[in-house]
Amino acid sequence: MRVGIFVGAVVFMALYVISVMYLGRRVQEGFSWMLPEKSRWMFYMLMMVLAFSMVFGMLPISYGLKRFFGTLGAYFMGFYAYGLMLFLVRDGLRILGKLVKIKGELAGVNVLAASSFLINVFSLALVVYGTIHAGNIKTVAYEVDSYAQSLPEKMKIVLLSDLHLGAVGGEKRLPEILKKVQAEEPDLVLISGDIFDDDFMLLRDPERAKKLFQEIESTYGIYASLGNHDGGKTYPKMLQFLEESGITVLQEEHQVVADSFVILGRLDPSPIGGFGGRKRKETKEVLSSLPEGLPVIVLDHTPSHVEQYGKEVDLVLSGHTHKGQIFPFQLGTKLLFEVDYGFYQRNEEAPVYIVTSGAGTWGPPMRVGTNSEIASIMLQRVK
Repeated sequence: MRVGIFVGAVVFMALYVISVMYLGRRVQEGFSWMLPEKSRWMFYMLMMVLAFSMVFGMLPISYGLKRFFGTLGAYFMGFYAYGLMLFLVRDGLRILGKLVKIKGELAGVNVLAASSFLINVFSLALVVYGTIHAGNIKTVAYEVDSYAQSLPEKMKIVLLSDLHLGAVGGEKRLPEILKKVQAEEPDLVLISGDIFDDDFMLLRDPERAKKLFQEIESTYGIYASLGNHDGGKTYPKMLQFLEESGITVLQEEHQVVADSFVILGRLDPSPIGGFGGRKRKETKEVLSSLPEGLPVIVLDHTPSHVEQYGKEVDLVLSGHTHKGQIFPFQLGTKLLFEVDYGFYQRNEEAPVYIVTSGAGTWGPPMRVGTNSEIASIMLQRVK
């Protein structure tokens, strides 16, 4: 098992280095008119530093340097994703020679260098656009009917997910995100995981973030479950932060609210670094402990195995997928998950699923083809 993982890691790393070298050659090709011949090896070195910036951020160095390298790496990954895809498409067409039959010169223009330059500029433009667009927080509205007579006639729930505090842009967007939450005048605020980005110490100003959460007003309070990025060595600090922020964290636990409904919080099945020894339980075991006769809302970060919840659950709220975050990765999330975004109900006996694309970003601080959002859910009692 360990040998297989090691071999897989070596192969992955080799392919990554090759792809970075390939991308570096193509980027250099596009800027050859402004790069002296003798300095081109320095350009390759720069590409490698950028490519491994995120790895440098994992080393035992100061958190200032971790943030610096993390920021470099995050933006590079955005450029890498689009640059690599576009250059591979172009070169694939050149190899086929069916759609592109230009050999290199056209009316005195080096077509290869010109196309490389345009791809570089377009990739950089996508990084800029995606970064700006990621800060534009949308509010998506849903209506859910319930026959549970214990519920208030109408209850507005605001769902947050994937804030990724500590990631590039995470804290910067938080004031606008929570301003949008408060504008909905929620009865209940629920957070379905990935509040942090693996390491609590990456937060620049946790006291300010804490104060912003404390200012949220809602009738029934704020409840949260934990996602795959909410664990690791700083897991205890994460829990302390959430408690001091006025957020109730449910870890394979449930809470009866106002004798009207139940909130059940699940632990993510694949935490990075673990939840301090806590683990996700079997779904049947958790559900068997719930009180009877009250509607159940489940916070479950990853929307996989939707069949695990049946008629004993009314509403499941998830995140995790980011809806792919940057095009065309939403095609991948659609293949991986039965429901990767939006409103879904498997059948009449199954609960309603709502999966949000999340308010923050992971990796590249960008969104292309998706939105950063909060979900406003009006839960209505049907007589």
